[in-house]
Parts: sequence; structure tokens; C-alpha cells
Amino acid sequence: MEAKERREKIKQYCQEYDSTYAQLVQPINDMLLEVDAGISEETTNQILENLKLSSEGKKEVYDSHLDESNNFLRDGIEDLKNGNLGDGALQIFGAGLNFASYAAKASQTQEINAHKMLDERFKKLKSTLK
Repeated sequence: MEAKERREKIKQYCQEYDSTYAQLVQPINDMLLEVDAGISEETTNQILENLKLSSEGKKEVYDSHLDESNNFLRDGIEDLKNGNLGDGALQIFGAGLNFASYAAKASQTQEINAHKMLDERFKKLKSTLK
């Protein structure tokens, strides 16, 4: 399955598993679909699972953001290492947005150390792309 097909599947799930999370995912996915942004099979599967679980009330939105941040960071590093600069930049940007959303939402209900987690991400990104 190609990136466009994966993004179409995400769009379908957003409509099928309507939730607050789906309402956050769909407009971003639509923008990325429009610019033909890549997405890995693993990340697609994680998003699909998050959409389903969120609509069933089995997963918090902030946990979904953290999953996506982790996946986009991994995918972005791989894209950049492989010279796919456009998709790599989009993935890293997505990782940051999702991490910020996670930190803002999770800190309201649980104790997290967002600065430590962010520092770990910065170090991973920098050391991996030397």
C-alpha cells in the first residue's frame, strides 16, 4: 500500500470512528494527503488503532499523541538519513506537534517530565543524524 492509500485509509477511519481524536487527525491528514506526504505502514497502523481505541473510550487522546510523536520521530530520522528531505522534515515537524499536544494534555491529569522527555528526543535526533 502506498502513502496515498494509507492516508485514504486514515481518512476513512476518521469518519468511521468519529471522536475528538478523529476530529484532530482528519484535517491534518487531509493537508498531508494534498501534499502527497509519505507515511510508513507502521505509523499508519498505529494511527488506525488509536482512532479505533479512542472512539471506544479505551485510549486517551494524549496517549495517541505520544504514540504518533514517537512514530513520526523514528520515520523522520529514517527519511532524512535516506535523503528524503521533504517527508523527513514533515515527519519531524509532526513529531514536535504531537509531542507538544501530548505534553499539554497529559500534564493536566498526570505528572510528567516533559522537559526531560523533550531533551531525550533532541539528543536522539542530533546523535542519530551526525
